[in-house]
Formats: sequence, structure tokens, C-alpha cells
Amino acid sequence: MKEKLGVLASAPLVPEGEIYRLIHSIKGTAGTIGLSEWSDAAEQLIGQLRDDSVRDWSDAELEVYLQPLYTLLPDDEAEADGVAEEMDIKLVEPTFHESTSSDPMKKSLIVIVDDDPGMLRVLKETLEDYGWMVLATPLPSKALEWCYDLEPDCVVLDIVLENSSGFELLDNIRSRCEERLIPTLLMSARNDKATRMRSYASGADDFISKPFELDEFAARIGRQLSRRLKLTSMLMLDELTGAYNSRFFRQELERWRSASSTTGSPLSLAVLDIDQFRKWNADGNYDEGDQLLRLFSSYIRSHLRDQDIWARERADRFLLLQPGLTEEEAEHVAQRLVQQFAGFQYQKDPQLPLAATYSAGVTAVSSGVPSEKILEQAAMAIAASKAAGGGICTRYTEDQSGIVQEQPLRLAVIDDDDLIRNLLTKQLSDLSGNHNMEIRKFKDGEEFFSDPWHSMGGRYLLVLDRMMPRMNGMEVLRKLRSGAGRGEYTILMLTGVNEEREIAEAIQAGTDDYLTKPFSLVELEARVVRLLRGKK
Repeated sequence: MKEKLGVLASAPLVPEGEIYRLIHSIKGTAGTIGLSEWSDAAEQLIGQLRDDSVRDWSDAELEVYLQPLYTLLPDDEAEADGVAEEMDIKLVEPTFHESTSSDPMKKSLIVIVDDDPGMLRVLKETLEDYGWMVLATPLPSKALEWCYDLEPDCVVLDIVLENSSGFELLDNIRSRCEERLIPTLLMSARNDKATRMRSYASGADDFISKPFELDEFAARIGRQLSRRLKLTSMLMLDELTGAYNSRFFRQELERWRSASSTTGSPLSLAVLDIDQFRKWNADGNYDEGDQLLRLFSSYIRSHLRDQDIWARERADRFLLLQPGLTEEEAEHVAQRLVQQFAGFQYQKDPQLPLAATYSAGVTAVSSGVPSEKILEQAAMAIAASKAAGGGICTRYTEDQSGIVQEQPLRLAVIDDDDLIRNLLTKQLSDLSGNHNMEIRKFKDGEEFFSDPWHSMGGRYLLVLDRMMPRMNGMEVLRKLRSGAGRGEYTILMLTGVNEEREIAEAIQAGTDDYLTKPFSLVELEARVVRLLRGKK
């Protein structure tokens, strides 16, 4: 801050837009790293500025204006070192898995669709105050994608949408939501009996008339989330594929892992994955992908032993626990199953995608290794399997080296503030242990687009600051969404508080999610983890 304030103070005239960007940066960065006094001071100062002003400030005017910040600067280097040490302590936060509340309701994901960006912003922020994660969009196509890729816990649709209607969208996702026990709610400014009756007849679990009280709206959402949680906790099966669900599988993995320490019997875990599954769901044709999942799961289940445990982890990934089999034996079984199904699928249904391939990863289960670590090892094994071309099983151990990784997910942090850019990169780099991920950082949109890395193919996740010099976040967002590869980029926009108009513009332009500065680093990581689930 001394350096940046000193540069401004040394100039005879400073454009107001440049002052605005600095104060905006201070407000977001300081609040994020726990320096609340700096954030509060910047909050008071920024109201006196406009980012589009053409006024130039003299050094005397600027010195008076910035006085609240000068008083916060450390008096000497020793005090500055003390502040740095305090910041280091704050930044050693637990990762998302360790710090998340034990309340399962706090992990809920809600999708909201409304053609009014202002309404979306209000509903999103209201529900997130309750600890839920909310994705909001005016685009039915984006909501459809989220329903299949991210498996939300509740979907809220406005009946009147631009070039579409909530009834049409509900009809498209109804079978999916019924299979996954996902509650759906319709909203409308019309509260006549005919609208309400049509809403219930279309399969909606609830109808909410506008205008409504926000606390009542949240209470009705909470009721639906609680009901779904109770229902899913009583069920062991994945409704679409007939496999066990991941919650039941983790219970069984823990039980068998503990038992193996007593019996000494071998225990192996295999992960089976359909390669490039997203392309079967391209253009909204999800029926083809569901058909492939059902057939794959049904075939594998029919060729397992009674003691084997087969579960679906997420969209295209399945888990197979094999008591009594060594790692080598489990690898042979998984390889045989994948090869046999590849031949079986041609005979069973010629309408299925003929180019589908399958990968498998195998690891031994040790009683001395935590269950989540075992699952991570299996995930690394399947990454090596995919890199080798799919359809092969690769064992993975802690000391294994030289694994060739599959094409990584590419995560870009784009922010003009050095501190926040480095901070976010450091925080998100911790995720690379659980995801095959490559992270790069850029100071603005021009630097991002000038790097050939941005268009190397595959899947990208961008953590994008809205306020930047040269090419700002909105320009980056619009350029990506207008390009041919717009579906390859998932975007998390970082905005400032009280920027209602800018947030509405970002939602309208197609951002997948946004966070307002200052924000919790743990919350940022949680959102990135959730968005990554849809990019596998």
C-alpha cells in the first residue's frame, strides 16, 4: 500500500478513474485477507468517486482525500513485518473439506432461473446468507446444463422467461429431477387459479407468487432441501442407474477398510469412467447419455460377485469395491469388464454412440490409509489410464512416478491486483492434489488472450475480476461468450459490493457464478470445487 499510494502521490495530476481502481482494489483485497480497517476506509472513500469520470486530481486534493488510508500505514518496517506475520497466520486456513460445516444442508446447491438479473441477484444473495450455494442465470440452456452436470438440490424457475417459459424448461428437466429427487419450484407474478393449477400439473413441488417476503421464500426453499435430504438419506440406490449411491458406498468403504485390519483379507477399489461423456449430452440431448449410463451400469452389475459393491459417484464415474481381491486381480477384473462391455454395446443397441471408450483405475485399500485418501489414489490411477488412451487399468501407489496425466482442467486467475492474484493462485493450487489441474495467473484480459494457453482446447475455469485496466472482466466475459468455444469456459466473476448494475450485467452476459469482495477464501474454494464437478 505504501508503494501504490506513493506512486499516486508523486504524480502532479492523477485521473479519477485510476484513483477509483485503486480504492476498489483496496476494498476487495483488504477485506478478503482480514484487514477490515482498510476495507472499511475504502468503502467510505469509494462513494466519492466515479470510474468513468474524466476529472484529474491535483496532488494537494489527493493527499487530503487519501488521509484515512495514510493513517493506517505502519509507522516502521518492524510494525509492517508484524502485520505480515499476522496475515500469514490468517491465510493458513483449513481447506474446504476440513472447514465445511457438518450440517449437510450447508452444502446444498440451488439453481435459480429468472429473466430479471436484478431479481436473480437479490434471490442469490438472500439464499447465500443462509449458507447455501446458489447459481443464478436468465438462460434456460445454462440451467439445463447445470441440472445434468452439477446435480443441484433444488431448482427455482420463473414462469415467464425471455423466448421461453418456466413450464417448457420444467418439462425438459422433469424426468431428471424426479429420478434424482430434486424439488422444483415455480415463481410468477400471476397468482390466478389457472396458473397455480398448471404449475402443480406440470410437476412443480411448490408455487410462489410474486411479490413475496424474502424470509418466507428462504423458508420454503429450506423446507424442500430438508425433505430431499431426508429422502436421499433413506435411499441407498442411484435412481438412474440402479447402482448404490456415493453416500452408501463411502459407508461401506469405511466398514470394509476397518474389517480388513482384523481379517488381513485383501481389498481393492476400482474406478470406472466413461471417456468424454460430456459430448453425449451435447446440444441438450441428455437422453442418449442417460441411455448409455443405464446400459453400462446394468451390464457391469450383472457380471459382479455377490460381495462386490458397485456405486455411482457422479455423472459418468462409478466405484467398485472388491473384497478378497488383490490389486492385480482387481485390475484384471476391471479390464475384462471394460473390454467385454465395449463389445456388448454394439450388439445390444446399435443406436448408442459407437465411439464410447472406458477407463479404469485400481488401487489397494489399506486399513492404515483414510478412505478419502484411497479415493484420491484411485482418481490418480484413472487419470493415468485416460492419458494412456482409455480402456486400460493402471495401479497407483504413493511412490509411483512418471504418470502421464490426461489433458488437465485449466484454471486461470485474472486480476490486476498483485496481492489478490497471488493469494487466489496459492489458495486454489491446493486443489490440484484432487484434480488434474493446471493453474496460471494473468493481470488483465489482454494478457490472458495474448497467451496461446487460453485456446489449447479442453475445459477452462476462469476466476475473473470485473474491474481491471485495459481489458476488464466484462470485456473478457463477452468475448468468450461470443466465441465458438464459449461452452468450454466456466466463469466465476469477482465483483465489488453495492455493484448491482454491474452484477446484473455479468449475469445477463453469461457468467456462471459471482462473488462479491470481500469474500472468504474458503467460500471461494468451495464454489470452485462445485463448479469443477461439472467439468469432468
